[in-house]
Amino acid sequence: MKNIMPQRLVLVFFLAVFVRYMFSIFSGVDNFAGPDNFRYLEQSDRILEGNFNLEEKLFITAPLFPYTLALFKLLFASKYVFALEAFQIILSGVSVIFLMLSSNLIFRNPYITLLTGVAYSIYPVTLYYAHQFSQESIFQSLFIISIYYFLLYMEKGELNSLLKFSLIFSLALLTKSIILLIFPFLMLSVLIKFRLTKKTAGHIISCVAILLLMTFPYGAYNKVVNGSYVIASSGQGGHFLTGHNDDFYIYVTNPPPRDSSEYRRLRNMDYKIFDQLDPIIEGKNHKFQQDIYLQAGINWSLENPKKFLELVWINVRNFIMPGFNILHHPFNMWLLTFMISLPIFILAYVEIIRNLYTNYKFHLTTLSIFSGMLSVAIIFYAYNRYRVTTIEPYYVMYASSFIVYFLQEKLKLLADNKPST
Repeated sequence: MKNIMPQRLVLVFFLAVFVRYMFSIFSGVDNFAGPDNFRYLEQSDRILEGNFNLEEKLFITAPLFPYTLALFKLLFASKYVFALEAFQIILSGVSVIFLMLSSNLIFRNPYITLLTGVAYSIYPVTLYYAHQFSQESIFQSLFIISIYYFLLYMEKGELNSLLKFSLIFSLALLTKSIILLIFPFLMLSVLIKFRLTKKTAGHIISCVAILLLMTFPYGAYNKVVNGSYVIASSGQGGHFLTGHNDDFYIYVTNPPPRDSSEYRRLRNMDYKIFDQLDPIIEGKNHKFQQDIYLQAGINWSLENPKKFLELVWINVRNFIMPGFNILHHPFNMWLLTFMISLPIFILAYVEIIRNLYTNYKFHLTTLSIFSGMLSVAIIFYAYNRYRVTTIEPYYVMYASSFIVYFLQEKLKLLADNKPST
């Protein structure tokens, strides 16, 4: 914790926890505000009844959050809502500390580190998910913690740090599998930083081995029960078709009014193409279903090349643009998130480019996260929460760096121009 006063870490932790707790009380956003929250609630009930299969129509759910929810129900009974909310808020506060530690590793500037912690503690966009009973809160916390250990490895090259990264990253993966595409970019950054040597190859192999071992039990279970070795969550075919069909195209380009039943159908991904494919996949195993979904999505893309390219552009735009999506959120909520996020995004993009230009090897991790999540957006679709829970905390960090760098340069200039007495 060189360059960081422990007292500041403690104070920022309590600030983060306090702000998240206040948001949970006064924001009007309840624990089950998200579209998937009740599905996790139902899955946790099934687990407690002895049904451990998390296969749904379009995908197999990543296990960690439904099992965590079931555990809290088992341990705390009717008090599980309070207990789980407290756990998520505290874990989110811990992740703020690890984001500060990450900032310190990259910039070695106590002012940037402090501003990163304070800014992220009160950053409204991420507060939205902190207390919700969905994958996002626990996932984001685990992801931020794992990236700290990866940054530590990139600085010192010690295998111990890389193994800690792989262990915690695996838990994040078992919570939400979208980060799987980040992993190869991170391993590529290791090769760029340390070059391909026997030592580097051994480190990467060890890292991959930990990930495979951590995900093996769930993969083996799904192979036996569902006929497909799924290490976290599946549905690549289902997700690809979800983002490449006529209903989805309408949803992201010209959706019906939000208070209409048609809009609710589209928001719940109750797309007509899946009903049309039901007779083909009925009674088939998971792999067969996913292959059919994938082929249907590819066919639609080939038959509608103009719409396909338009969707790629929309996904890229939604990924790089700040704030919630104006088509799917109330105007006031969109405006608030846009106005708060806009300066963060602009300053972050400028600072990332500046740092990549001056010393890119120190910032390969950020570039890897960005590249992995951009790949998710291009291949499947771009949801706000995918960006908010992965790359956006680091936008706050780089925006903080820009502000401190600018102020320090300005003060230095003023000091240099101060007339001598």
